[in-house]
Amino acid sequence: MVSLSQEQDSLLQCPIFDALYCAEERFEENLNVGFCFQEQKTEDFHEICKKPLAFFFEHDLFWEDDELVNLLFKEKQARLIYEEINSDGSLVVVRKEAIEWILKVNGHYGFTALTAVLAVNYYDRFVTSFCFQKDKPWMSQLVAVACLSIAAKVEETQVPLLLDLQVEESKYVFEARTIQRMELLVLSTLQWKMNPVTPISFFDHIVRRFGFMNNRHSQFLSRCESLLLSTIIDYRLLDYLPSVVAAATMIYVIRDIEPCDAKEFQNQLMSVLRISKERIDDCHELILDLMDDHGQKRCHKRKHKSIPGSPNGVIDAYFSCDSSNDSWPVTPSVPSSPEPLFKRSKA
Repeated sequence: MVSLSQEQDSLLQCPIFDALYCAEERFEENLNVGFCFQEQKTEDFHEICKKPLAFFFEHDLFWEDDELVNLLFKEKQARLIYEEINSDGSLVVVRKEAIEWILKVNGHYGFTALTAVLAVNYYDRFVTSFCFQKDKPWMSQLVAVACLSIAAKVEETQVPLLLDLQVEESKYVFEARTIQRMELLVLSTLQWKMNPVTPISFFDHIVRRFGFMNNRHSQFLSRCESLLLSTIIDYRLLDYLPSVVAAATMIYVIRDIEPCDAKEFQNQLMSVLRISKERIDDCHELILDLMDDHGQKRCHKRKHKSIPGSPNGVIDAYFSCDSSNDSWPVTPSVPSSPEPLFKRSKA
């Protein structure tokens, strides 16, 4: 019998693998050169260690400045969607329900704060750039499930099955293939731009830039993320750039834990992030308002055209229509409409 090792050797001798091999004909002759190179690297390391710390500090600042410039540039390229949501009261309502569900499931599975923030970002961008139909009660939840699933795949190392993801008082249960098709629709609508700038991007930058690396400051970061998750449900936060939301959130937290340092911290933030005091103050007032549970939401109505009735019907209609056509073609329903969630038995 031919052993497994012999089969592998014969397979690897196939000419198609020739291009994958590196030339090592003079490996023995070059072996000593390699060791000399290692010695030189050791000497270089000792020389580097002799350089003053100011050299590394200055280098780090240059790197951090480049990172910050990229973040600030990227956040300004994003489309502002506050007005689109603010002008439609029905969208405000379905958004609130969807974000509440996302946050509950995010907590249920112990996902990171960034996973929830990304899911909310995808949801907001999708429902304001897509012909979103709010007269179908299942539409918003299907989008929420798809957005959370995508965000979890981007950020988490372990992601539950699509059916298992539908917990925490879900009104409907969708088939896995229906969610997968909606995921593709979300990805294509957002042009596969799934790494947006968020307030957490600036949390991470400021923590590193200001040297917040001990346990106390890790708690500071955790409190900032918790506060963000407590306020992100309100659409009015979309009126501010992520850098402004991040600054206002950090100031809120620092005033709570170190009131005497809050003024200096705010001045440093405005200097580093190049944000006006007025915008930070406005956003900070909104956060105070939300934490006191005084936020009020305006309601408006908008007319919509008729669309297919089932999830697959809607998705099929979108993929089959011309991308330049903003209207929805009317197609017959297909038998994969979501059913109301049955009451689960307790273990």
